[in-house]
Amino acid sequence: MKARISNIITESVIKSWKPGDNVLVSAPMGSGKSYFCKNTLYNVAKNNNDKILMLIHRSNCVDQFSYEITESKKDDVITIMTYQSIEYAKLHNTLDKINLSQYRYIVCDEFHYFFNDSSFNNKTSISFELIINNTTATHIFMSATGNNMENYMRKYINENKLPKYTKYDLPFDFSFIRNLNFFYRDNTIEELLKEGIRKKSKGIFFIQSAEKAYKLYKKYKDYCVFNCSENNEKYYKYVDKEKIQKILENERFEEQFLITTSCFDAGINIVDREVKHIVIDIIDFGSLIQCVGRKRIQDGNDKLNLYIHAMTNQRLSGLIRNMQQKVEMAEFFIKNSLSMEKLIQEYPMQNDSNNILYDDLCYDINGKIVPNTYIKRVNGPMFFKRQEDIKEYKKIINKYGEFGYCKYLARFFGFYDNKKGVYKYKMISELSNKNSNKELQRYLKKMADNKIIFLQPSDRTELIHKINLIHNGKIMKRASTLNHMFEEENTPYRIKEFSIQKTITDENGNKKQRRYKAAWTIVKF
Repeated sequence: MKARISNIITESVIKSWKPGDNVLVSAPMGSGKSYFCKNTLYNVAKNNNDKILMLIHRSNCVDQFSYEITESKKDDVITIMTYQSIEYAKLHNTLDKINLSQYRYIVCDEFHYFFNDSSFNNKTSISFELIINNTTATHIFMSATGNNMENYMRKYINENKLPKYTKYDLPFDFSFIRNLNFFYRDNTIEELLKEGIRKKSKGIFFIQSAEKAYKLYKKYKDYCVFNCSENNEKYYKYVDKEKIQKILENERFEEQFLITTSCFDAGINIVDREVKHIVIDIIDFGSLIQCVGRKRIQDGNDKLNLYIHAMTNQRLSGLIRNMQQKVEMAEFFIKNSLSMEKLIQEYPMQNDSNNILYDDLCYDINGKIVPNTYIKRVNGPMFFKRQEDIKEYKKIINKYGEFGYCKYLARFFGFYDNKKGVYKYKMISELSNKNSNKELQRYLKKMADNKIIFLQPSDRTELIHKINLIHNGKIMKRASTLNHMFEEENTPYRIKEFSIQKTITDENGNKKQRRYKAAWTIVKF
């Protein structure tokens, strides 16, 4: 029997919570977070004439949950609100209209919001600090992916000498994932969609870029419904609002495919046995896991095929370098007493795409904006998140080596056999259309038969382009990476890397010995 929150956190447990207490609930998707709020917590609050404030991070989630609350006649106790509305009220001196002190319980649903959304919303710390410093309510933080946020909360609590939190953990079970598949190329996303159309299957595509999502939808709009954030001025106009509203209400879509950005990554339920495929092109681990949970599993026969756009170690290293630069800027700013002059001197003409440092308006003692003035501020949650991301990415590279990203997620989702030491995920065949498997094999056979030796990197250009393994627009050049793809493609050839000494003749006709430490040759496997 799958563990449910209401089985762990009973009414008697709730009654033991005091105002100002912090409660953290780590529970997988589908473990009954909504049921707990609408029933167990509701009953306790109702019997004591108390109120519940439930905070949600997406407006479409608000619509869906408000509908459920109204339909079940629980709106006499439960008030639904967004985190953003609290942030807005604080910034505009209208918090008295919200009056947090009237609530006995404040539920922070999907509380990883404070971290994840801080990349584009530098005000998430406002709502977090208002909640955790509140003394009239018990604060209930709920998420399936709140580990990093938990670390941040622990740090904040210790630094500000606030009450420690009590944590309730529910086990994760990903046995509903039938197959775990990885791919590297952008064009594979479209190939998966085309294959789904041919087979008349049903699925969800989560794509980080609204532009990429819309372009895919535009090509196959007869089979798809498109969605993105209403804050996206360029692409939200293409969203069919009526269809999205029906999806929220009915928890299903009629088209073959839903193509959406991460605005659908949490809080939205899709209850449909016909949805058997989820394709994810999302970088952030937390959002990725949330995407997996959007389909609600009904029983042991309701299975899912998962496809994830993988990242090479080279790509992870690039992300680390980018994040490290911006983290160091923030660290310098903090160490130098938030001096804008010193920051500009040390980092001239530097913009922070990670949103760790941002420009903010200045306010007077009455809370009014001072015209033509601004100040640099540190986005605390994003600063901490990027530090955690760097640690995580480094761990993937150092601990798991080649294809570390795939191995890391395979272990998380239960696709690693500990006894045999075997990973059970699959790599999707991605040989280019231009160079088919047969054409490539003929080329490799010729190289192997003629015992061609590629002495240095410049000699390998033709071979590398024949293989044409591309990720994030970059062609892969490492022998280990290419050999792994040969293995997954069942290609009976491998690249052998070895050291060799050759006699060469220079421009003057003089002969000399030269050693090549990493020469390549093609061998039959």
